[in-house]
Amino acid sequence: MMKGKLIIKLAAVLAMTLFAGSALAAGFNSMQEKKLGQGTVQVYDFGALKLHAYQTDDPMHDASFLLETTKNLVAMESPSFDADIAEWKSYVGSLGKPLTDILLSYHPTGGKWYGDAKSHATAKAKQAMTAGATKELIANLSQTFGAGFNTQIPAIDSLLKAGANTVGGIDVKIIEAGDGYDIALPAIKVIYTHMLGADTHSILAGQEHIKAVLASLESMKANSYVLILSSHHTPETLADVDTKIAYIKAVQTLAAQSSDRDDFVARVKKAFPDYAGLNYLDMTAGFMFAKEAN
Repeated sequence: MMKGKLIIKLAAVLAMTLFAGSALAAGFNSMQEKKLGQGTVQVYDFGALKLHAYQTDDPMHDASFLLETTKNLVAMESPSFDADIAEWKSYVGSLGKPLTDILLSYHPTGGKWYGDAKSHATAKAKQAMTAGATKELIANLSQTFGAGFNTQIPAIDSLLKAGANTVGGIDVKIIEAGDGYDIALPAIKVIYTHMLGADTHSILAGQEHIKAVLASLESMKANSYVLILSSHHTPETLADVDTKIAYIKAVQTLAAQSSDRDDFVARVKKAFPDYAGLNYLDMTAGFMFAKEAN
């Protein structure tokens, strides 16, 4: 009996040691998962900096992020639904540190849930939020989801420039990306982009967009990022980047082999039967075979 208990204890210690080793190899000290009322938060401990990744479990599977220093908090993106905003705001408040800044790029809705924190965006992202594609998309999503989807877009207090910036005492690198921008965190080798999702179809708006997406993914590999954050998925790694590159190249090949939009969709579904995001695949088909609609 004692021998059995000893074996169980040794197995538990070994499992903890293996997790600690894999976490350190990945670049962070540990990761803890916290279940909230609806959503879930993964907390990555990088030492002087902690990363909180909030998975809302809302209809769009949105994600928001928080950087925690020894003195303050810096948010990245906002939840879109009122219930998630309340849950996230409560969690952020429970950390007992002032929220000083928020970076808004692809997901600016939710109003000023962050109180007196300073909001940041690039000039292009601000334009898209106030009178461009982002504002139009939010209006369309509001019609789709109705009550509970928060359409309030807050004012932007400070403009970010491409390249090196300091926000809330944290060094960030801003990378322009169409109507939004990606956020690299050099100190912890982490980058945030709008969409990745190794097990999800991508929105690919034609050949030029595909080239840009592939270039962005190759850049992530070249920079050896530890984690890749995105708006609709749990944090991912460079292995997921490789998977996404292979997927995009396969989609290119399948598009060239397809006779029309429906044929293309059928071929991609057959090649990737377990992928989520079929609505994204339909959007890609629309872009790749746009001439059919004319």
